[in-house]
Amino acid sequence: MDTEQIMQDAYRYAVKNAFEHGGKADLGALIGKLKALYRDEDVKALVPAASEAIKKVNAMAMQDIEKEFGAFEAEGYELKAKQGREGLPVLDWAEGGEPVVTRYAPNPNGPPHLGNARAAYLSFAYAKKYSGKFILRFEDTDPKVKKPMESPEQEFRTDLEWFGIKIDEVYFASDRLQLYYDYMRRLIAMGKAYVCTCKSEDWKKSIDHSNPCPCRERGNDGQLADFEKMVSHEFKEGEAVLRIKTDLRHPDPSVRDWWVARIVDRPEHPRVSGKDFVWPSFMFESAVDDHEMGVTLILRGQEHSQNTTKQQFLYDYFGWGYPHAVHFGRLSLGGMVLSTSKIKAGIAAGEYEGWDDIRLGTLRALRRRGFQPAALQKILVDSGLTASDANISMPKLAAYNREIIQERSARTTYLMDPVKIDVPSHEEVKVEKDGKMIALPRGMHEFYVSGEEIRSVPQQVFRLRNAYNVRLDLKEGFSLQGKFAGTGMEGKKVVSWIFEMMDLELVLPDGRRELGAIEAMELVKGQHLYLEKKGFCIIDSAEGKRPVAYFTHE
Repeated sequence: MDTEQIMQDAYRYAVKNAFEHGGKADLGALIGKLKALYRDEDVKALVPAASEAIKKVNAMAMQDIEKEFGAFEAEGYELKAKQGREGLPVLDWAEGGEPVVTRYAPNPNGPPHLGNARAAYLSFAYAKKYSGKFILRFEDTDPKVKKPMESPEQEFRTDLEWFGIKIDEVYFASDRLQLYYDYMRRLIAMGKAYVCTCKSEDWKKSIDHSNPCPCRERGNDGQLADFEKMVSHEFKEGEAVLRIKTDLRHPDPSVRDWWVARIVDRPEHPRVSGKDFVWPSFMFESAVDDHEMGVTLILRGQEHSQNTTKQQFLYDYFGWGYPHAVHFGRLSLGGMVLSTSKIKAGIAAGEYEGWDDIRLGTLRALRRRGFQPAALQKILVDSGLTASDANISMPKLAAYNREIIQERSARTTYLMDPVKIDVPSHEEVKVEKDGKMIALPRGMHEFYVSGEEIRSVPQQVFRLRNAYNVRLDLKEGFSLQGKFAGTGMEGKKVVSWIFEMMDLELVLPDGRRELGAIEAMELVKGQHLYLEKKGFCIIDSAEGKRPVAYFTHE
């Protein structure tokens, strides 16, 4: 559901309804119009947008309603019912010939999950669509709080390439510290940045009242000298911060003189020797690198929407053109955890087995669980680039994934509480089961059936699926005895069965494990199975007498 588009249409038609009815729009009429436009949406999903639009429009003065109506009328007021969009939205500026260079710029303090892989895949997809370039850039300039992981390039390459992403270039921000220092010196020389030695609480008090701190107006020569003291580590951590001059009266205090670089006394970083003590903010290094690398399209989360405002000061000072930036809402996926910090804490506390724990939304966990890249790509494209948060429908994702894996999945009966039943037979019987022919030899037939199903049989006679009818003679404990009771199917409860049984340990989406039984077969790691009456799973381990599978979805 494109929530943002629905909100826009709700407002348009609320204005039209109010214009036609003396300044007051009617909720029922608006919902009816929206339902006509969005036939596939449930009415309950349209009510919030309609209610908000009614509230907004009915609070407007009549002259404002008339003005809005006139603007909409000039555009061609009546809209057609929305058709489902397939594929990526078109970029008008790229269609005009402007090159498309995109980047995925994670902090490598943990492997990618579906939330941040959204930016990675869509950035790659746009670069591919317009024959452009896709850059993987590690913004690893926080050696204190979000410490980089060891060997992130290999970790990310493994996950992203499995996801279908081809990487054109790779950079590490930590390799470019001297470049950032050069730009910092240029800013200071231009009088656009300053070294602040105020206590943080004093600086914040001044900024909150839109007042400059005393350090801001010092001469450029003194500022440059102080910056070199930062670089040489004469200033220690917390004693000096480099700040860019912005608008001290900006309504958002976080925009006012944001910090460019700070000192870290004991940097912990796998790529840096420990002699570099000045570290740029991601706001600064990201802006510099986007320019240096020729990035023309930035896709990032809505929480970074203020980045453009902050970085525009830097771009204006250097006379650079800002890339096209698109911000989208947060992504949620069922009950899966999509937060690197929470996952990291959970692993440290022993709550999760690792980054591929089935409860997580990391790419490696989704891969281990049996989701296919094409299904995940499709659901990300469906989620679009709207600023509204997107809650991915697990049934829809399962449907996409099912289309891919169902043909390659071996079918088998799955029993949770198997009990054995012996049925004597005077002749050989051939039956079809799970797409294969099974020859039941003359003599005693031994089957395994679900204890729960047998206990629920209303009569003593039931039918073994695709085989024959059985009358129970003895129904005690874990071993049952029965007799052949013909082949007629009328009125018989059908019971699933296994001829040659093997155990299967199944790991469920909430992390619980259950022990079931399937028909004996050769299994290999990565093989997909369809468990009758249960759903799809993927073999995680085929070693030993008890294979382990991860449940994928129904």
